[in-house]
Amino acid sequence: MARHHKDSNELLRIENRLHEVLQPVRPRAGFVEDLRLQLDFEMVKKVRSKKVKTSLLVAGGLVGAAVMVITLIRSIMTRPGAVQAISGKFRKRAQTATI
Repeated sequence: MARHHKDSNELLRIENRLHEVLQPVRPRAGFVEDLRLQLDFEMVKKVRSKKVKTSLLVAGGLVGAAVMVITLIRSIMTRPGAVQAISGKFRKRAQTATI
């Protein structure tokens, strides 16, 4: 506890000394305006970049899903008798539903 108190006093002493030595400086209006413009420009660049990345991810996901569906359909269609087996199941369901 004594160590903490000593550290606090030391920090307060340093803070007071810095406050005496260093005086706040008001930046020029031109500097502030230039900085604001630069920061705004950087923010616009980041937002655009994020939108492009998101768009590319969505497009890639859609292309991947389309390829997967096409591959699934092709694999079903190339199996011998797969179409007949599937259509036969649907016919049986349709027949039981009408009875």
